[in-house]
Amino acid sequence: MGLLDGGLAGVFGAAFSWMYVDAVYEVDGPASGPSYDPTPGAPQTFPCKAQRDEWTAYERQGGLVAAKDWKVMVLTKTLDVQPVEGGRITIGGQTLTIASSGGSAPAVSSDPAGAAWVLRCRL
Repeated sequence: MGLLDGGLAGVFGAAFSWMYVDAVYEVDGPASGPSYDPTPGAPQTFPCKAQRDEWTAYERQGGLVAAKDWKVMVLTKTLDVQPVEGGRITIGGQTLTIASSGGSAPAVSSDPAGAAWVLRCRL
């Protein structure tokens, strides 16, 4: 068992949750109906703790993220589901969509300890 296995995410969440603001993650529920004309599922919402951060100059100049991308970090222990591309997060009154187009950085990643999701978002 390594240092980053399991419990470190809980320790990080407990120690730093005061620095994160209340946010809401929203994702569409499963679609129903025929595959050629599906009906979108009702949106499901999940409260969480998040903060907006800046991408580094290396990430921007290296083409990993687009100039219009926002970086949002979400404490994993505060979100009951894994975020997915196409999901939305509302933080500070702004709703951002998780997207990966334009650059090579993924839409959703995690830090090595699994303490925070790193979301690549757009307005």
